[in-house]
Amino acid sequence: MSHRLAIALLLTLTNLVITMSLQATPLKDHLWKNRVIITFSASVKEPERLALQKQMEEKACAFIDRNLVHIDLLQGSEDFDEMSQQFAVSSSGFQLLLLGKDGGVKLRSSTASLEDIFSLIDTMPMRRSEMRDDQC
Repeated sequence: MSHRLAIALLLTLTNLVITMSLQATPLKDHLWKNRVIITFSASVKEPERLALQKQMEEKACAFIDRNLVHIDLLQGSEDFDEMSQQFAVSSSGFQLLLLGKDGGVKLRSSTASLEDIFSLIDTMPMRRSEMRDDQC
């Protein structure tokens, strides 16, 4: 029991630290309003980056219904360096983070499947209550 309590406390503290660090960045504007997909790419031609952009265009309504915003960061930019340090993301290849409305990291991935992201979001309690108002 005490082991589970320690893990729960650690997770809570980690989420609190991430949320506090979000409040000091441009991401604070999205807290409690949007879920945020942050992509870190080594190049504009990164295949996973291009695939995600295509998926977002094809599924724009579902993207909007889930209150998603996308922050696309390219290696070499100041924002890339700052946010890759903040979220402990590797500077090589492609990385995707999904942040919940609470600012917590809900997903880390090196692949970009919007369907998987939608499925994960749709299991979240806040999203379940939003589904009544979906427009798609």
